[in-house]
Amino acid sequence: MKLEVAGASHSPGLVEFYKSFPTPGLVQLKVDRGQNFFKPYELQSDRHITYVMQDDETQKIEGSASFVINNVLLEGQISSVAFGRDLRISSNRKAILSWAHHFLPAMADIEKKFEIAHFFSILNMAEAKALNAFVRPHQIRRPLPRYFLFRRFNLVSLHGQFPWASSPLSSVRVRRGSFRQQEALVDYLLRKSQARDLSTIWDRQSFEDKLKRWEGLSLENFLIAYDSSENIVGCVAPWSSRQVQEFIPLQYSLVAHNFRQFLKFGKLLGWTRTLTKPITRLQMEAPMHFRYLSFLNADNEDIFDNLVHAAYNEAEENEFLVYTQMRSDLHLRKPPGWVGARIPYGLYCMVPPDRPAPSFLHPNNENHVEIEPFFVG
Repeated sequence: MKLEVAGASHSPGLVEFYKSFPTPGLVQLKVDRGQNFFKPYELQSDRHITYVMQDDETQKIEGSASFVINNVLLEGQISSVAFGRDLRISSNRKAILSWAHHFLPAMADIEKKFEIAHFFSILNMAEAKALNAFVRPHQIRRPLPRYFLFRRFNLVSLHGQFPWASSPLSSVRVRRGSFRQQEALVDYLLRKSQARDLSTIWDRQSFEDKLKRWEGLSLENFLIAYDSSENIVGCVAPWSSRQVQEFIPLQYSLVAHNFRQFLKFGKLLGWTRTLTKPITRLQMEAPMHFRYLSFLNADNEDIFDNLVHAAYNEAEENEFLVYTQMRSDLHLRKPPGWVGARIPYGLYCMVPPDRPAPSFLHPNNENHVEIEPFFVG
């Protein structure tokens, strides 16, 4: 097996290889990145690297792994960290053993090249195979990094409202963003980011850089909440990833199938929006339609409810909402009266076996963590 850094010429092969790995869970999904495999990483950072593992004889792709490098706030300081993403290894035993030997050298190479302080990875807590392979491996003799749980969070989806759901607060007004509000919005985001680890906004320039990279998102897409004194008390930027990647449902589990049937019933009553039928029913590929709630901040639960109402009403009739919620962030719990679902995830710090656990993993660190929902999968 040959491991090398992927370039533009590898993109078509990586797109097809990635589509061949359905994501497990309540809904089995196929991810289609169109023509540019690296586009999601380009939105997240200007620095990213993808390793591709190919068979020496056939040149067939047998594995890939990507790392996105970001400058973030961590323990009150700006640090350069790498997020491991999209690890895919074929069932070929030779490929599995080969990647196990390449993992630590790849991390060392990235650490040296980009001057990385820490490595992070996100795992679906419902994926037993991934947890057994990385978090609690049976054979500790393999040269693999140790995984330390940093934070638990939920990926929450909102699909509609029951008729008894409360109305938005009239004292909170939600208006669309514009260039005139940029200074006040950035001040609000900076204030919020000081209490979060892994925040990618620490000054005006970092905000502008992040927004500039984010294709299809501008200040006009922001929904900003104001109190009666015209102070900003919350914001959100609903965004669709359809121009970057699409999620195509292949099969629903029994629980997910029952939930989809309930949404169909709720739509007849005007309560909910339905989920896309699986390929097994349509006999064709059809993507899910939803919007990510990006740059999400709210001072309390009622303000969050107002923002959700505004985002849901502005979305298309077949779109639902998706956002991330730290387990300890009670402000962002699913508002009462909303129809929703959640998937548990864990944010892990990857530490080489010869190093101690970093200090920010200590239990006395109770800071929330910034994780944009688009960068979870």
